Amino acid sequence: MSDFTTTLTGTINRTCQESITHPFIDQLSSGKLPQATFRYYLIQDHHYLTAFNQLHQLIADHLPEPDATILRHLSEGEDLAREKMHREINLSNAEITAAPVAPTAYAYISHMYYQLNRYGVAAAAAGLLPCYWLYSRVAQKLTGHHSPVPLYQEFFDSYAAADFTASTDQMKEIVNHQASEANLATRQQMQAAFNISCYYEKQFWQMAFEQQEWKY
Repeated sequence: MSDFTTTLTGTINRTCQESITHPFIDQLSSGKLPQATFRYYLIQDHHYLTAFNQLHQLIADHLPEPDATILRHLSEGEDLAREKMHREINLSNAEITAAPVAPTAYAYISHMYYQLNRYGVAAAAAGLLPCYWLYSRVAQKLTGHHSPVPLYQEFFDSYAAADFTASTDQMKEIVNHQASEANLATRQQMQAAFNISCYYEKQFWQMAFEQQEWKY
């Protein structure tokens, strides 16, 4: 089942197309997105990535080598890219810490932990994949459409880079390895976890675009 991720291509293609036409990505590409909106996105993305990185470690603890080592290393580059963006807009750790996790980010994070705790490593790994695959596809699709705002173009460039494409391919292979050893029920749950993560990836754009807040 080395080509398990091939069965996910239709879902990621639809998610990519819906993302490119979403106002958040459209305005990011055109340079029209207010910086306050992008700032909100970076704050919520930091909350998400904190959990995302921890999940890499938790999942890696149950993987064979070399997949375990690869997965542990995969999350490291994301932090470095984000830290540079944070410095460019003077986004402090104190400001990030003070901001609550927004409803959609909270739900997405909860989904990823639920997949690991309820269904196990294979489903959890599949749930991580859309973050890699979607960002890579969106950035590649927008190659040639340069944002007039350097910070926004830097965002796209970081995901169009060869090293991120390589990271995406490595994550796909980890998922394929898990699927090759899984029974039908587990593979079905892997697909479900992937689909739900794709849903939340799209919702994440909308959350950022409207600067979503809790309404009690």
